[in-house]
Amino acid sequence: MNKTTITTDEVKRLAGLSALEFTEEELEAFVPEFERIVELVDEVKNCDIGNSELKYTTHKLCGCREDEAKESLPQEEILLNSPKTKKGSFCVPKMLD
Repeated sequence: MNKTTITTDEVKRLAGLSALEFTEEELEAFVPEFERIVELVDEVKNCDIGNSELKYTTHKLCGCREDEAKESLPQEEILLNSPKTKKGSFCVPKMLD
């Protein structure tokens, strides 16, 4: 199995897609973490499940309304109630260090 190499450019791209901002040190720290995640996914993908049959279970909730698409409020109107916004999202205080 070949080891997947993750670059800081790939971490930057993922951070950008997630609208996250990191320092160069934080980006460097994420590289080995992402590589380990990819290794673990590869391990799972390579597991021999033999003749196992996939089974799915769904639970029908009684008394719930059917899902239906409805018109939503404009983003600008929703954000008017927020004391602080950034890039079209709510800003909230940091809860964890």
